[in-house]
Amino acid sequence: MFKKFTYASLFIGISGALLLGHPSYAQRAGTTIERNKDANEINELYSQGKWEEGKKKVDEFLQKNSKDSDMRMLLGKYYLHRQQYDKARYELVKSLEYAPANVESKHMLVAVETETQRYSSAICYINELLEVNPYWKGLWRKKIELYRTMGNQVEADRLLKRIAQIYPEDTELKSDQNYLLEKRSAEIKKSGKLDQSIEMGKKLIEDQPRKQDSYFSIIDNYIKAGDFNNALVYTERALNQFPRDAAFVQKKIAILEHQQRYPEILAFLDDQLKHGGSGSLRSQYNYFLLEAARNAKNNDPASLYGKIFDGAPGNKEAFDYVYNDLIAKEQYEGAIVALSKHRRSVGGSKELDMRELTVYKRMGNQAKVATLTKTYFAKYPGDTDLRESYVTLTLQQAKTSFQDGKIAVAISDWKDVIRYGDDASIAVAQQGLYNAYVTEGRYQEAIVVLDDILLDEPGDATLLLKKSDLYNKQGRYDQALLIYEQVLGRANEEERQRLLSGYSDIMIPRVKNLLEAYKLPEAQQSVDRWLTIDQYNQDALLYMINICYQLKDNDAMLRYAQIAEGQYADDVAFKIKLAEAMTHKVEKLADSWALLHAQVKLNPFHIPLVNTFTNTTEEYAGRLLRGKEHEMALTVIDTALHYKDNKVLKYMKGQAYEGLKNYDSAYYYQKFYEPSLLELDDFKSHLNYLGQKSFHNTVSVSHLRARFGDDYAISTISTVDYTRLNADGSTYTGRVNYAGRAEGKGVQGQFEWARPWTADLSSRLDVAWANKYFAKIALNAAAIYTWNPSWEAEAGLGFRSFYTKQNLFNLNLGISKEIEDFRLNAKLSNFYLNSAGQGRYLYSLTGKAQYFMNSPKNYVLAMGSIGNSPDIDLLDNQFYNSFNVFNAMVGAGLGRSISRNIGVSAIGTWYNFQTGKELDNSTYRNLYNLYLQLNVSF
Repeated sequence: MFKKFTYASLFIGISGALLLGHPSYAQRAGTTIERNKDANEINELYSQGKWEEGKKKVDEFLQKNSKDSDMRMLLGKYYLHRQQYDKARYELVKSLEYAPANVESKHMLVAVETETQRYSSAICYINELLEVNPYWKGLWRKKIELYRTMGNQVEADRLLKRIAQIYPEDTELKSDQNYLLEKRSAEIKKSGKLDQSIEMGKKLIEDQPRKQDSYFSIIDNYIKAGDFNNALVYTERALNQFPRDAAFVQKKIAILEHQQRYPEILAFLDDQLKHGGSGSLRSQYNYFLLEAARNAKNNDPASLYGKIFDGAPGNKEAFDYVYNDLIAKEQYEGAIVALSKHRRSVGGSKELDMRELTVYKRMGNQAKVATLTKTYFAKYPGDTDLRESYVTLTLQQAKTSFQDGKIAVAISDWKDVIRYGDDASIAVAQQGLYNAYVTEGRYQEAIVVLDDILLDEPGDATLLLKKSDLYNKQGRYDQALLIYEQVLGRANEEERQRLLSGYSDIMIPRVKNLLEAYKLPEAQQSVDRWLTIDQYNQDALLYMINICYQLKDNDAMLRYAQIAEGQYADDVAFKIKLAEAMTHKVEKLADSWALLHAQVKLNPFHIPLVNTFTNTTEEYAGRLLRGKEHEMALTVIDTALHYKDNKVLKYMKGQAYEGLKNYDSAYYYQKFYEPSLLELDDFKSHLNYLGQKSFHNTVSVSHLRARFGDDYAISTISTVDYTRLNADGSTYTGRVNYAGRAEGKGVQGQFEWARPWTADLSSRLDVAWANKYFAKIALNAAAIYTWNPSWEAEAGLGFRSFYTKQNLFNLNLGISKEIEDFRLNAKLSNFYLNSAGQGRYLYSLTGKAQYFMNSPKNYVLAMGSIGNSPDIDLLDNQFYNSFNVFNAMVGAGLGRSISRNIGVSAIGTWYNFQTGKELDNSTYRNLYNLYLQLNVSF
């Protein structure tokens, strides 16, 4: 019936519409084929089958004007003919781009999209064409056909109905619509769905009221559904359309017979016989007359009482019989009518009200039962049966209202049940009322309900827990906890363990809120209360440890951490907390590190554990570095770096190497430090120092200028030395001192060797020989020992032979102390001077204070000495020899590392000494020295 629309048939329809004068439609702004001579000529060639010749002309025109819509349309028409649909679509879309109102292009696009099964797109173009000509029946049919192809039967049916209404006289459309209805009806009938079959039958009768089959179908469906009243209605409608039709006459007789409506059957047969009915109807009339007599005979008392009741509705005996008979026959509507008639006659009474209520109950009319129950209970409040029914009904209504979200209605109903119900119903209503108040967030009212319930069950643990929960939701934590603790106190051990989790549920938000409000003491009190009830609760212990940490109560933190770790030995989190607590105890820092190290070996990928281990290592290594335990610090740092790369630890590793005088490694690792802008200059300076110390070769040039205060003559000493650093840390130094004075020049050569033996012990040995102005021979040996860890002691022996025939033996004892960036030094030099066979004891006490700025190469210093001999440095330079008389010195200086390779220093000193032995005739002189030095390392 619905034929497939090919592009050829569509094209023929288009051509017919265009050439044979189809109803007019709006044209585009450009030319049409009819008005465009060239386009018309090409179209004629197409119609004659000369497609290639026509295309050639189209191509020539498009070379001149590529935006000519008609030529684009004709080129698309050529490709449509060749079934090259993609090309056809492209050219036709281009045609619309240059002339959006080109109807011919849209028609052909419908054909293209249909053939390529792009049905939605085809429908879009049909919609555009219908905007131009909304009553084009062919387009409507095509659109319907496309929807059916797509499987959208609903939309196709809707459009068919719409177009049929537009063209009511179109027999073809009417035939399509009727066919569709019949097809749908057959499908529904086959499916066995009576309701849908009935509805479809109604539509068929409305559309085809003169078709008998439709009436038979709907009548039979109503009979199958047991709806004989509607079956009779449609039988009457059929007889109205087809009077005296034998089949419909028999249908009506059969329906009335089923309902035992014999008087109506007889009246209907009598009417048919009077209007020329067939002879068979007479025999039927006689049959049903006999059946009616028998029926009347069997129901004679009811009939008689019915006549009596009709004449006297106030007659109680007749009413009772009629009412009971109707009830027995389940004719409840008739019973209601009879009851109402009797009530109007005799007036209302409780008996009649109860009978009415009973009828509606038997009918199952719950809405009416509910209304009457409420009305009659208000009218007869003392009736226990009504009260019970009212309570039962109200309970059910409350439950339904609650489920439907009508909380206020449910609450009102439950309150009525509590007012009128017995103990059992009151208990149910109280539970419902409690649930409603909780749902509404009306916790105080819910508590009142619980208190009422608790009057009968004062020790019920479940109710008490609910009350505790309500207090908790109100934020009244103390009351909630107090009630919960009462329940816990009465519970046996098994129940107590089960209930403890609920106690935690109250405590956790309570403690959390206090912590968020920074009320740490209150939070600690709450957790302490928690632990009193549940002493090993995991959450409580964790909270307590953290709170103690925030309150800086390190002792308590350690105590709780030890409890938690002992109870949850396998919980890494508590291992971490215990280690953190131990970290705050200086004496337990090593134990904390060892504990974390043992755990991190077992859980090397536990990120929080590794992070804590790293942080503890930073603190522990820092303490070791401050204690000069560089080897141990290095071991600790390397252990932590094995598990996590960390720039701070690498920097500390560099500090350890610096302490071990391994400057190459110190320089490498300290470069990982990321200084702030304020630290940047000092950091670079210290790196320069480390870089300089890491070089194996150092050349130093120094110059000493000296002048006596009472003489303008200047004495100088210039020095050049070379130092070689070996891999084992030992150094070899060669030094040459040169002095030029009025009497001549003096040269001193010196060799020095220094070696560290352990991290704490090192030694130094030097020997020197000079030809003039210096000690002729000089030998020195010293040992340096470091301990505890900022103290350093030095002991040295020396011998000097002067050109003045004097020999000097010395014993030097020194001690140094480092205090952060300060280094304090005191040295006692003990001399034994042998001159002309006589020996004398001499001494010199020297003190020096040095302040380091970011590295030992950047410093300022102050120094001084006093004794009966010049200090050892002055004796080496031989500017003067004033023995066994007053000698004093003060001085100051500074040093600076300019770059990684270069460092400079300058020191100025002032010596004041006594020249004569006899104090009364003594003369004091002053000596001023300036010492400059340049170091170059490579």
